[in-house]
Amino acid sequence: MIDPAIERCLSPMSVWEAAIKRQAGRLRAPRNLSAVLAAEFRMLDVSASLLEAAAELPRHHADPFDRVLIAHALQDDLRLLTRDDAFADYGVRLAA
Repeated sequence: MIDPAIERCLSPMSVWEAAIKRQAGRLRAPRNLSAVLAAEFRMLDVSASLLEAAAELPRHHADPFDRVLIAHALQDDLRLLTRDDAFADYGVRLAA
């Protein structure tokens, strides 16, 4: 069961990555994914300063989408839900 007291956020970068994978035939997702997810998640802002912060992170992780998620987590003190062990190298809090 999902705790309604916990705010769930989503980076537009995740929507973009999902759309790219959908277009390439590597993911089944609706074309209006952002609209579907808007009911469940607060969409985070992607600013130029956030993208610069992602670019300046140490190179523990090469995926640019994931680096933006890491920058979001560090900037806004968010927990990340991931199976990627490399995220921990940045000192971000991971969701259990």
